[in-house]
Amino acid sequence: MDPFITLQYAWPGTWFHARSLTTIVSSTHLLYMPRIRVSETLPFSPRQIYDLVVNVEQYPQFLPWCVKSRVWDLQPHQFMAELTVSFKGIRESFQTLDIVIPEKKVEINLKSGPFQYLVSTWMFLETGQGTKVDFFIDFKFDSRMKEMIMGPVFSQVSKQMIGAFRKRAMALYGQGA
Repeated sequence: MDPFITLQYAWPGTWFHARSLTTIVSSTHLLYMPRIRVSETLPFSPRQIYDLVVNVEQYPQFLPWCVKSRVWDLQPHQFMAELTVSFKGIRESFQTLDIVIPEKKVEINLKSGPFQYLVSTWMFLETGQGTKVDFFIDFKFDSRMKEMIMGPVFSQVSKQMIGAFRKRAMALYGQGA
């Protein structure tokens, strides 16, 4: 099943939406600020998908761009996480505060790293066929060079997130419900 993907781009004072990026606009007037939403119903329980998302220390095992991860300051409804990612020979680390509502939502907020801002949300809704998973990410790199080099790759990786978690769930839990 193809997930629904929405990309949003900002023109000064105007927003427009595209179902997919088909044209590269090379204009100094375009402010490229990806807002990516992906939704897909997976044949697993909300608990199973939630557990995969909050188990950040396992990310290097199934997210090819994630080379290192760690978690600390574990509290009942939040924790700190650090991911080290590698894109085309460029290696960057970033730290986030992850706020959780078990089996319902994971909200990820940038604390430090190569971004001007990064916010992300995972939401889980039980359906008759499994769990509807909504993934949202909004980010902007802290320099134009990083944006040019890493922006398109990070956007593509972000769009593939649910697929990577689906494959991991199938490996751990079988074909699902």
